[in-house]
Amino acid sequence: MALAVLGLAGLAFAVAILRQPQALLTVSYWPFAWRYDPDLPVSAHTWRQLWLALAQSAVALALLVCALLLRRWRYGLTALAGVLALSAPWPRLQMLLTEAHTTSYQRSPLEFSDANVLQGGRLYQTHCAACHGVAADGRGPRAAGLPVWPSVLGAPLFDNRLEGELHWRVAQGDRTLPGAEPSASSQHGFLAVLSADDIWRVFDYLRLRAYGTSGGAGMPAIPAPVVGLVCRDGRAETLRGLRGLPLLVVAHAPGTPDVPQDPRLLTIALTRGAVGDVNADCTAAARGAWDAYALAAGVPPDALAGAQFMVDRHGWLRARRLPGTAPSWTSADNVCGPGGRIDGAAPGGLGNLLTAMDRVAIRLPSSRP
Repeated sequence: MALAVLGLAGLAFAVAILRQPQALLTVSYWPFAWRYDPDLPVSAHTWRQLWLALAQSAVALALLVCALLLRRWRYGLTALAGVLALSAPWPRLQMLLTEAHTTSYQRSPLEFSDANVLQGGRLYQTHCAACHGVAADGRGPRAAGLPVWPSVLGAPLFDNRLEGELHWRVAQGDRTLPGAEPSASSQHGFLAVLSADDIWRVFDYLRLRAYGTSGGAGMPAIPAPVVGLVCRDGRAETLRGLRGLPLLVVAHAPGTPDVPQDPRLLTIALTRGAVGDVNADCTAAARGAWDAYALAAGVPPDALAGAQFMVDRHGWLRARRLPGTAPSWTSADNVCGPGGRIDGAAPGGLGNLLTAMDRVAIRLPSSRP
């Protein structure tokens, strides 16, 4: 009987969790060894088993309540309730849930800024590229000598993967690889020098790099890197201060024509340290800002001039136009929603894309991004 009660209580808890989108879950400590994964393939037979077990347990609970109210049939009803509860055909947890860790629902506490992303890139090249490759393609110079070929750290790494579980796998994983330190909590040797925050920075670098090379296809939403700004009206000092407004981020180089101002959004000019009068609402002159958006474009910094990015009211990268592409915005410029690209966005220029971004909004906790 206790098993049925615990099962029903666990079901109620699971339902409460399921009613919250995974993107909104930020839990510092997950106490269970399993979690629900909406992308886990569950067979029809397993679902039938679950519903039958729930129905049988509900009948057992109802019989137990009747036993408490009816003295004459108390023992018989209690025995029947016990038989039904113990014989309920609960499917194995592995058939319905996926393995979880204490940090599964943790999110990075760091701002998704140009400084953190570029620092993550430097850490990656110093400590990870020897195995996973300079381009994160799994073809580092040490790859062939490892017992298991290193993973490709591109867009598939972040598809249906929780941030906290990725962090856990690096910080607490296998210690059998060459160069690993005899630490109780290290997978690779570099963990002796990488802090928890450094691991978050490396993943943020890999996320932005993957967006740049894939255009966001098959990836969760990516925040626009937060950069320092100088605005004409002094309204904000960083990109975060412009939340609530749609933004157009433009990589501006000396000698290139200014982007015409549009009253429907604010224009941010990346200038790579150049000073001068730029026709934009705000300017991001730091070289780090330019380099971070070059990652988002998937091009070398020297080839970024002319690239444009659309950022929605909540700070997410929603579309981009690379140098040398069509002279105006179309639905082919990868407007992304909570589940990826918005299919069926009619080609109608900037106005239609702005409408699409507002219609399919992305909302996550204010701490991330």
